[in-house]
Amino acid sequence: MKNNLFKVTLLVLLVISSAETVLGQEFKVIAYNVEFGKNTSPKAISKLLKPENADIICFNEVPAQGWTKKVGKLLGLPYSYEGEIASANHTDKFIDKTKKYYGKYKSILSKYPLENTHEVLLEGIGWSPASAVVANVVIDNNNSIQIFSLHIPSGKSNPIKSKAEYLSRLIENNYNTSDMMILAGDFNDLYNSKVLSYLYHIGFYNSWKALDINLKDKTTYIYPESPDDTVIDHIFFKGLKVKRAEIIEEKEKPQSDHKPIWSVFELQQ
Repeated sequence: MKNNLFKVTLLVLLVISSAETVLGQEFKVIAYNVEFGKNTSPKAISKLLKPENADIICFNEVPAQGWTKKVGKLLGLPYSYEGEIASANHTDKFIDKTKKYYGKYKSILSKYPLENTHEVLLEGIGWSPASAVVANVVIDNNNSIQIFSLHIPSGKSNPIKSKAEYLSRLIENNYNTSDMMILAGDFNDLYNSKVLSYLYHIGFYNSWKALDINLKDKTTYIYPESPDDTVIDHIFFKGLKVKRAEIIEEKEKPQSDHKPIWSVFELQQ
């Protein structure tokens, strides 16, 4: 009798311990506009990102033809999905530094399996086509996070007709069954803009805002005429707890006209 009670107690403790491990599990997400690899290569990008030990990477303005999968091989991230819609129809004239890859697409790279991968067109003002690649990142049997990796134009000239506003309606109408979601990429608007407020209205949080990070004198867009306070790359989330977030500052010559950013999240359910 005592032996059976011991076994039951041990089993319960193991289950509780396992649940706590999953619920407290942290994972790191990077968003990076790589400017179609114009000044870099999969090897160089991998060297930059390897110390970050990311679990998920959302690339945008990324070359196609297997570029993301190549980076994944170098980083030890075995799962990838590459979109087929080039931003603003920028395809074969936009060739990477190695001359092997081209185009401005979106992709997702992951430590975890990807399911239900697809791509959605985003309507609204500004250059077109614009899109997001979408995947369910399967953390374990009980936890799946829906990820959108995207690249959209600024909508500040008419926020109600922006692609961000369209995205908010698309998610609310077609993706509202997902408890945990992440939107990551180049939004071309500031976190406190009217344009991105539509995402807040449907329950999303922004990593910079949630952590009260001071973005004054900071930028993620590297351009001679670009002023400070130009953080236009973001990671939005819901159903998760954000723990930390940063802009990656390169010590050497930047590999893109954007800086990579990251957020660390914790599972809450």
